[in-house]
Amino acid sequence: MEKKTLYLEQIDQLYLFTRQHFVEWYDLQSELVDHLANAIETEWQENPKLSFDEALKVQFKKFGIFGFTGVIEERQKGLTKKYNALFWSYYKEFFKLPKIILTLFSIYLLYKFFTFFEKPEYVFVTLLISILGISAFIFIKKTKELERKEKQTLKKWLFEEVAVKMETSSRFIIFVNLFSISFQLINHHNYWQNEYIPYASILLVLISLFVYIQLKIIPQKVSEELAKTYPEYQLEIL
Repeated sequence: MEKKTLYLEQIDQLYLFTRQHFVEWYDLQSELVDHLANAIETEWQENPKLSFDEALKVQFKKFGIFGFTGVIEERQKGLTKKYNALFWSYYKEFFKLPKIILTLFSIYLLYKFFTFFEKPEYVFVTLLISILGISAFIFIKKTKELERKEKQTLKKWLFEEVAVKMETSSRFIIFVNLFSISFQLINHHNYWQNEYIPYASILLVLISLFVYIQLKIIPQKVSEELAKTYPEYQLEIL
């Protein structure tokens, strides 16, 4: 008996089926379509009389009463772990040779810069606001570019969305905590000349590295990862 295989029209139907069941992201849609296509063809080997729709229903029931919800949640968790691992791997590089030399030199320059001012605590807060403000501006710009690309291509990518959520949540946490710390430091202005300047210099460099990696390095690596896995993504960024 000739083996039954899916037609291109049926593959398109599987993509539509995943979208109808709340899978918005093309990368996850592709994985599910590949899984469903293989499962349907395997089902046909055992029950060749089943129609495409019947075989699809059989396979979809295997996902349980919540359908693809569990798959989406697991995929989001996996990509979040992947994002964190990617981020910290690049962050750690700045504390290893040769980049640690640049990190220490930056701390030293910032320390010397603070010593030129009578009230370095206000300079610290100004620089902190500037870093967070510039990073917020760049983030908003990138988010709008991502939304524009999604409208043009009609494709969303889960890894990109996870990256945006991680950047948003981490920046909010940093923002709240650092401003709390900053106001406490200003209230202890008598200690700045002797004690707080070294810590302020280290803190600002650490924050700057954090922002730089989030906004410059990680988006590029996410794009490279998607382009390597999905040819369609490569076409979008050309």
